Amino acid sequence: MDTVKNMQRAIDFLEDNILDNLSSELIASQAFMSSFHFQRTFSVICGITLGEYIRNRKLTLAGTEVISTSAKIVDIAFKYGYESHESFSRAFTRFHNVSPMTARSQGEINSFNKISVKSILEGNLSMERLRERGYSVKENGTVYYTTDLDKTLKWFEDVMGWYGGIDEKDEQGNGVYGCLLPMPDELVNLKIATFNGIHMFYGEPNKQVVSFIRVDNIQNLHGYVTKNGWQDITDITTQPWGGKECAVTTIDGSILRFFQLD
Repeated sequence: MDTVKNMQRAIDFLEDNILDNLSSELIASQAFMSSFHFQRTFSVICGITLGEYIRNRKLTLAGTEVISTSAKIVDIAFKYGYESHESFSRAFTRFHNVSPMTARSQGEINSFNKISVKSILEGNLSMERLRERGYSVKENGTVYYTTDLDKTLKWFEDVMGWYGGIDEKDEQGNGVYGCLLPMPDELVNLKIATFNGIHMFYGEPNKQVVSFIRVDNIQNLHGYVTKNGWQDITDITTQPWGGKECAVTTIDGSILRFFQLD
């Protein structure tokens, strides 16, 4: 995911220049994003605003200097961008729960570590399904018809390990349109992952092949589906053109063909 790498590049740049008065525009430019989009993406992924992150990191580094050096507190305050000893002391106390002098005498502070975007995403509960299923969808973009969007959505979640939601319902509350996604929707919405899911509409199912989907780790796909109790999946076969294929018949009787390029 290039966006993840670019986000980390911006964070690394910020960390390398933490003592400078960096603008959000300059930081965002390291990720090749606008300031607005970068800050929004940063907040969603990291659970903290860019401004809060910078403040917490500066106070962490300042705290380390307070307890590990004999530098004057006022000099440390100026170094980390505070205009006075008093304003630094107030911010320091709020963050570390002790004053700078008390921290120096006790040798203990709170800390806020540098963020790793990759680690956050790998630890996100919405990513658990990705790690468990062990396969990824590379190319797709299907229109899929079903007379029960709720039932079909649950099947894709439970059997295939996908994500989804129903975006439009009729006056009776029945789903008429939704999306089925191989990636968590927050990553798609933030453009960290492209849309390569399925557009799901209300209508009579096409009980035939409705999609030819490229995946990585097709063996993991097969194992994941069968482990979840769905047996309507063909064996993996090697095709004359060199790729591997298998097909899953869905709960609606439609067929999803999966292939892997070797």
